[in-house]
Amino acid sequence: MSDLIYDPYKGVETEEEREAIYKSLLAQHDVITQECERKRKVYNDLSSIWDKQQNIQIEAEQRFHKNIITIAAGSFGVSFAFINQIVPLENAIKTDFLLYSWLFFGLSIIFAIFESRVSSLIQDKLLSTIEKNIERGYEGKPYMEPSKLLIMLPTRILNWSAFILFAMGVLCLLYFVHLNMAMG
Repeated sequence: MSDLIYDPYKGVETEEEREAIYKSLLAQHDVITQECERKRKVYNDLSSIWDKQQNIQIEAEQRFHKNIITIAAGSFGVSFAFINQIVPLENAIKTDFLLYSWLFFGLSIIFAIFESRVSSLIQDKLLSTIEKNIERGYEGKPYMEPSKLLIMLPTRILNWSAFILFAMGVLCLLYFVHLNMAMG
């Protein structure tokens, strides 16, 4: 049973040898402690980034749902429900602008939905990179830096596209109403 317990002083006879072993063990302890502190710092640094990214993802998804509801209710609801009260369609001119506005509103919603999915995929990639960086930090390797261009560009393009399409839908609808209000 005593063979299972490690005795660093086993077989050591002189006090100088014991002192040398003690100093060696103390140095190893210091190295291990420093390594543990380094790993804890890596974990703390990257886990705070992880938490922030998860919060960003949750907030983005919440904003997305609010925006889709607003766009869908505002564009289609108003134009479908009240267009006959504002402009009687049987006497309307340039009805293609009304159709264009509905098309632009629909495309705007599609782009916003697609942007939400792309944003979610990008957040997943960022979280995966952070997770890998924790492992790399533990191993003493440098962190991987995700490309900011690849992260931001797709969502910005889709966001701006959805916004521009929505604005074009509003302009087409307003132009249609303006033309027909001037006629009536």
